[in-house]
Parts: sequence; C-alpha cells; structure tokens
Amino acid sequence: MSTASLSPIDAAKTSVPNVSLEQWSMFITVVEAGSFQAAADKLLKSQSSISYAMQKMQQGLGVNVFEHKGRRAELTSAGQLMLQRAKDLVHAASAAEKVAADFSAGWEPQIGLVLSDMFPQHILHTALKEFGEQCPQTRLEIYVEVLSGVDDKLRNGEAQIAINHMIPSGMVGEPIVEMEFVRVAHPDHPLHHIGRAIYHSDMKLHRQIVIRDSGSYRRENRGFLGSDQRWTVPNMREAFELLKLGFGSGVMARHLAQPAIDAGELKELDIDGSGRMSSNMNLIFADKANTGPAALLLAKLLKQAAKTSSPVTNV
Repeated sequence: MSTASLSPIDAAKTSVPNVSLEQWSMFITVVEAGSFQAAADKLLKSQSSISYAMQKMQQGLGVNVFEHKGRRAELTSAGQLMLQRAKDLVHAASAAEKVAADFSAGWEPQIGLVLSDMFPQHILHTALKEFGEQCPQTRLEIYVEVLSGVDDKLRNGEAQIAINHMIPSGMVGEPIVEMEFVRVAHPDHPLHHIGRAIYHSDMKLHRQIVIRDSGSYRRENRGFLGSDQRWTVPNMREAFELLKLGFGSGVMARHLAQPAIDAGELKELDIDGSGRMSSNMNLIFADKANTGPAALLLAKLLKQAAKTSSPVTNV
C-alpha cells in the first residue's frame, strides 16, 4: 500500500522520521556549546559536517531552528520549542540502550521477593531505595505472606528470594536478623490483674488473637495456645490493631509492639517460665545456583540494610 492511499493520520503513523537521532544530539550540542565550531571541537568533527547536519535537519523539519549572529548560533522561537523535546528524545534513546545492554549482560526483566509479614518494613524500604537506583530496568513483584505462604511463592516460581524464619527443605538460606517477640494485651485486660504470675493455662481461659497461615497447606496459626476463644486474622498488623482495642491477647514482634507499649496502648504479659521469645529471619533462595544478578543484588542490599538497622538484632 502506498502512502498516497493513506489518510493523513495513517501516513503520519507509518512515516520515517525526517531527523535522525544523531542530528538531534548535534543540535543539543550546538546549543550548549554556543556555536558550530565549538560543537565541532567537542564532537571531534569538522565544522562543515556540523553545519551540513544542521542544514539537513532544518530541511527535514521545514523550519529554521538557528539564526546566526556573528559567529554564534542562536535559537529561533521554533528552536526553543524543539530543544527540550530533543533532550527528552535523546535521553529516552539512551535509557532504552541501557535497558538493552543490561538485559544483554544478564539482568532479569522481572524478579519476585516474598516476605514474612513480620519482617521490619524499614529494612525493606532501605534496600528497595538502593535497588531502585542501581537496577531501575528490572520489574519487582513483592509479596507478603504468613508462615508457609512464603514457601508457596518460592516453590511455584513467583519469587526467587524470600525472607522468613523457616528455610524450606531443599533451599538455601542464611540468617540476617534476629527478631524478638512479646505477648501483649491492652493494659485493662484481665490477665494483667490476676495478682500473681501468669501461666499458659491462664492464657487459654481468655480470647487469643492469632494469625492465619497463608499457605496452601496450612501448618498452624501463629501464636495459638489452644484457647477455645480465638479470633484469627490474616496478618500481624491486623492483630496489632485488635490487641490495641482490647479484644484479646497475642504475640507481636517487638519492633511493632514497643511503640504501643511505650504509649500505654499495650502492656507486656509476664508469662511465668516462658523466657525470651526470639527467632532468626532468614534470607532464602529458591535456587541460588541459578539466581540472576538482579535478584542477587537485591539479596545483598537486604543483608546490608539488616546489618545497619535497628531495633532488630543483627545476626
């Protein structure tokens, strides 16, 4: 089909640009350098080649973008309108070439990260900031799961790396932070007013707020001590809100509970003989030997962020 038979809009869609990317780049250089000769010196080209390229560019555009004042080349009003668009065009082309070069070097177009809902967000955010700056071309899918739900994302291939306290069979992992857990309830909860040491048998007489395993084959709900009075919620942050409202007792990560404890919204339960509760959070690879460079970079940044963070404990 010839362009003569096309409508003006269709012809515009199929037409070849009249100005090359190299000409747009030269145009920017001439503007920034102030003259054809200065641009030629910067680009290591002859002045005549710069002049010819700009002449062909203006012919292709159908407008003059320069006017000569002595030895200087100054922009016309049309040239001023073109300048920012030219810069955007050259920048977009450079960005596209970088993406292609990164993929050619082995960077993955997309990776998945799955996290336990207990993992401190400030560590994640620190790592993500660096990852976004160092690997902007890779799309990142982030999942938040509870207990064996993390395993599911690794095994079905949706995530290449994970952070969880359990390392699935056949996978490789290493501890990056130790997290402390506390049993808490509202300060007015009856368990705080027993007048003696609190035992697990006392806990079972009152409602417990527990967190549901999000996995396909649920193992057990987190924090359950066998009470018939149980409310089950999907994640730790929902449990946190119910505990602050006085709806029961439950287990919370220390880094989430401590601000509410300090504010008098929650109070730690002193369970006789329970001792300190803690667990390592592990950085886990679904298949470390075949993990790509973008996923390895994210894993490295998560380890670095965990090492320099507070209030959790480094491992």
